[in-house]
Amino acid sequence: MATSPFRRSAPAATNPHRATSRIALGFNGNEALKSRAEELAHELELPLVMTGDPGSDLQLVLTPEHLELRDPHDPRLGPVFVDFTPLDLRPYSANLSRRQPLARAFGKKVRTIADATAGYGQDALLLALMGFHVTAIERSPVVVALAQDGLNRLTTLTGMVLSERLRLVNGDSRSLLPTLAPRPDAIYLDPMFPPKRRKSAAVKKEMRLLRQLVGDDADALELLEISRGVAHDRVVVKRPDDAPPLAPDPSMSLTGKLVRYDVYLARHRTKT
Repeated sequence: MATSPFRRSAPAATNPHRATSRIALGFNGNEALKSRAEELAHELELPLVMTGDPGSDLQLVLTPEHLELRDPHDPRLGPVFVDFTPLDLRPYSANLSRRQPLARAFGKKVRTIADATAGYGQDALLLALMGFHVTAIERSPVVVALAQDGLNRLTTLTGMVLSERLRLVNGDSRSLLPTLAPRPDAIYLDPMFPPKRRKSAAVKKEMRLLRQLVGDDADALELLEISRGVAHDRVVVKRPDDAPPLAPDPSMSLTGKLVRYDVYLARHRTKT
């Protein structure tokens, strides 16, 4: 297996994250995968069960192709796995343009970013490929495992080496952000989006299972306040285009097609 550019550390000892669903490591009896499945179950502190066992709400399943998340009670939903290969990651592509709202929200002086709600890791990857140095923090070890698996396969397929620009840390950002040294220039927050005010198409299965796995990010406002005290320059918060700001005092906002990036200056900057 390729070495991942993500590096996993122990979760923060204080205020550890607890998933909202019962999770197990699903194993389909493939002897070639047995030792790796046992190792992963031990690492993530998950029970090892046969695939489809109804005793868990969600199952993390190791297949010959990838690591995937399944809902054993709703097979129509289909599995979720992290796959970065559909993204256009060529230099100067639209995804990596410094003219897009995500990059512009960080300004021209920011070099280092802490992504405090990394999730499946897509934005962290894009920011790293834009040239930023990114520390991606995700508090769910299961989500970390899925993101790391996706990066492993991308590395194997493309030969990308991101170890100097991207690292993934498993832990609670509220505890970990104040310990970062040196402090990041900027902090990026992408908390779970609030439910739509109006009825809309079904939520993507990736986000549905992620919400079931980690909850609703009820501590997002607290995390924003901590972030404004840690970042050297600014905090960027990703929001749906129809949602109010997470806090009422963004210094500016940049709007994309479906989302908005609200920029909050660091506390020490607002006092000067």
